[in-house]
Amino acid sequence: MTLRRRTLTVTIATLSAALAVAASASTTASAETDPSSQRKLDANVLAPFQIAVRGGTVWYSDGFAGTVTRLKDGKKKVVVTGGAEGVAVSGKSLAFTKTPERAFSRLTVRRPGKKPMLANLRRFERVHNPDRNVHYGILRNYSQCAADFFNSQQPGSARYTGIVDSHPYQVEALPGGAWAVAEAAGNEILRVGKRGRISVVALLPRQPVTITQKMVDAMDAPDCLVGVRYAFEPVPTDVERDRHGNLWVSLLPGGSEDPSLGARGAVYKITKSGAVRRIHGGFLGATNLAVTPGGKVLVTQLFKGKISTLRNGRVVNVRSIDRPVSVEATRSTLFVGQLAEFGQQGPVAGTGGVYRFPR
Repeated sequence: MTLRRRTLTVTIATLSAALAVAASASTTASAETDPSSQRKLDANVLAPFQIAVRGGTVWYSDGFAGTVTRLKDGKKKVVVTGGAEGVAVSGKSLAFTKTPERAFSRLTVRRPGKKPMLANLRRFERVHNPDRNVHYGILRNYSQCAADFFNSQQPGSARYTGIVDSHPYQVEALPGGAWAVAEAAGNEILRVGKRGRISVVALLPRQPVTITQKMVDAMDAPDCLVGVRYAFEPVPTDVERDRHGNLWVSLLPGGSEDPSLGARGAVYKITKSGAVRRIHGGFLGATNLAVTPGGKVLVTQLFKGKISTLRNGRVVNVRSIDRPVSVEATRSTLFVGQLAEFGQQGPVAGTGGVYRFPR
């Protein structure tokens, strides 16, 4: 069980650790969950973590290959290499996030006729560590037995405050040439200004859960954990801006990202005034979201095989597709990124894809 965000492999996009589980949790293929090849824009992508659309052009990342591909007029071109995960466009500017193992995690913005703007997000985290005063771990019913279990899973995880860690996972365009970044390991949404100045838009709240007997059995943990209240870290997986200037955030709940601890993914709204509001929970693997031009919010449920929306306070299925990891929408079209299928030992047993559906 991963309890704290430390490196690329233990963030949402641990998906490396959780991916094998996603494959075993995927549904049986049908006409709906196994879309026809005519709808497939790319059949050679493994982990399309993000999709961006402008006009008739589509950009999508491949988190395993570390690339961003541009699809225009039916022609594909790799425009970014070397560890890319998130991608967004604004006018003629292209922004993408990277978290190299031996370099600083960063946001890069390419602008025609200008030097690329680089924002060192790891340095910002090291200097400021916005959640340094937030307490995670056991909140209630502490016992040495429970502490020993959590510390055996990850040293120091029984009780701790926010650690220094950075994994800028997704990015969204803001007015005035600025960008919003979903900092999956830092647990916040950041703003990067036109000239690279970094600030905190909002710190996402910790994700507490009261451990039940069913969870204990799933974790193969001692019974002393039953009734323990444990605060996991929030893991923002995407950020999107609506037409009113609010930001919407999809969030994984920390801890085991697979279904073993229940459907704990959530959607939050950050208002223009900076208020952070939990809109809805109960998602199984909320790895990405989209806000349509009309204001509808669409959410991927990786482990449930569904693209869902919120309607009158309820989660409603919009489309079923195995292993949906990203989503984007225009007025007439829905774009979905499908994670590749993984075997029990981890190697790729098939490819994912980027699909286009009529809305």
